[in-house]
Amino acid sequence: MTKNQIHEWHERLEDGQKQYIRAHWNSREWLFRLAHPDGEEWTPMQPTAETWLKLHDLLFRKYQRKKLPLKHIKTVEAVMEKQGIPIPVQGGPETPEEDEY
Repeated sequence: MTKNQIHEWHERLEDGQKQYIRAHWNSREWLFRLAHPDGEEWTPMQPTAETWLKLHDLLFRKYQRKKLPLKHIKTVEAVMEKQGIPIPVQGGPETPEEDEY
């Protein structure tokens, strides 16, 4: 797994402004930072369950486009499982059911 993976996304706040969230993988753990368009610095933040779910979704979409190894998703799922956050079932072909003979 490569070091220093950075993944960013933005959210709309209630007042219509955007806030940016950055998840940084430093080869051991995920670190999260938050920035507002009017601010100049990234400030550390504690991720919520919603933040972990958004990161998982972002990484899964990158994995589907073959831009990210599955190992990154597994690290996020391990943290989510440890914190008791339910891991979403991602779309895709379902496993075929076996026919009874």
